[in-house]
Amino acid sequence: MLGISLIGVRGDRNLESERQKELEFGTDVSFFKNRLNFSATYYIKTIEDLILQAALEPSSGFTSEFVNAGELRNRGIELTLDAVSVATEDFTWNLGVNFYKNTSEITRLDVDPFNIGAFGATLGTFRIEEGSSATQIVGIGPNPGENGFQKFGDAEPDFQMGFNSQLIYKNFDLSFVWQWKNGGENVNLTTLLTDLNGTSHDYDTVDLDPDGQVGNGPYRVSQLGSSAEVFVEDASYLRMRELGLYYNIPAEVYDDFLNGTIDNIKLGFSGTNLINIFDYNSYDPEVSNFGANGIFTGVDVTPFPSSKRFLLHLAVNF
Repeated sequence: MLGISLIGVRGDRNLESERQKELEFGTDVSFFKNRLNFSATYYIKTIEDLILQAALEPSSGFTSEFVNAGELRNRGIELTLDAVSVATEDFTWNLGVNFYKNTSEITRLDVDPFNIGAFGATLGTFRIEEGSSATQIVGIGPNPGENGFQKFGDAEPDFQMGFNSQLIYKNFDLSFVWQWKNGGENVNLTTLLTDLNGTSHDYDTVDLDPDGQVGNGPYRVSQLGSSAEVFVEDASYLRMRELGLYYNIPAEVYDDFLNGTIDNIKLGFSGTNLINIFDYNSYDPEVSNFGANGIFTGVDVTPFPSSKRFLLHLAVNF
């Protein structure tokens, strides 16, 4: 909405662009005549003059302003392994695995620490604080730290991995891609809303109450105003991103009546998000109520689950 209205947001004529610096180390090695390839990268990325939307005192007449308020550091590692597992005249099998891990830290903050994103500390929110992760999730709780809040998680995954495979037998081509996200929490408010209406699928299940007396739904509602812990939930998942089966029609089938005007005809079927495996207590753990904002993703408020798509393919090369 800031492109339409700036109500409540104070301008800053001294605001400067963020500056990024990155130091990267990497290696690429190949074995067995390039049938096995490995690459590794370690990076340190620093963002200076970090632009943040900081809160203002109500007496100023504004609610917030954008300021150059500090420095953010990201450190991460990326590993990739590709292999041609089988290669014969009629059959080829290609495999690929990649691993990715990133950690962030606010290394300098020139304004007071502040909460941002989500719907407040009662339900779980994100907190920008020097020396802490930029994606930490905090809230009210029985064991608050010096800042008055208790940390319940982090939206940044512990790691992510991808698995891809391609099997080619004569003119048939079968390929698929899996993604595994391990760790990383969401602020799950969809379950709270269904709890308030008594429609949660685990409303009467008793496994959250330490005393084993109250169903999950009433127990979560009972925590409103005392602890945000029950609203911060692990959002790990394993998902088949894509599956495809294709067939290259042999040239001799159509060359006689097309007089060699076509080089290749390929038919196929593919699907996306066909298999989703997770223990997350909502429709889909891959969600963000506030879009693709880099800091406070993973807020769940009655979203649509990721759609499954089924596609038919016809490709003709002349």
